[in-house]
Amino acid sequence: MRPKRRPISLPVRRRQQSQPAKRATVALVFIGQLAIDRHRQEVTVDDQVVHLTPREFQLLWTLTQRPGKVYRREELLTLVWGTETFVAVRTVDVHMAKLRHKLRTRDDHPDIVETIWGVGYRLQIGPQ
Repeated sequence: MRPKRRPISLPVRRRQQSQPAKRATVALVFIGQLAIDRHRQEVTVDDQVVHLTPREFQLLWTLTQRPGKVYRREELLTLVWGTETFVAVRTVDVHMAKLRHKLRTRDDHPDIVETIWGVGYRLQIGPQ
């Protein structure tokens, strides 16, 4: 009869899985006379502070992430309001109108947020 062996506890090595590289987040965005500071949640146009609601700021920040990309209304609803809240699609239109009004510097200057009729919105990145 063999003597009973005690189990030996050995340290377990786990292979570290390589984590995907985190995208560097930009905190400041400048577009013409528009400056957006994400950390301070502050927007300035022509060196004048523009007071935005948190939702308006989120909409503007979302558009800055991929300038020139056309965001569908439904996509903006998901990105800004999330999936847990029921919000009508027209809510995006109302918020965009208010955002445009607040960002407008002169009547003869084109809006920075462009409507793509029947599709959604995009951020203007160059002269028209």
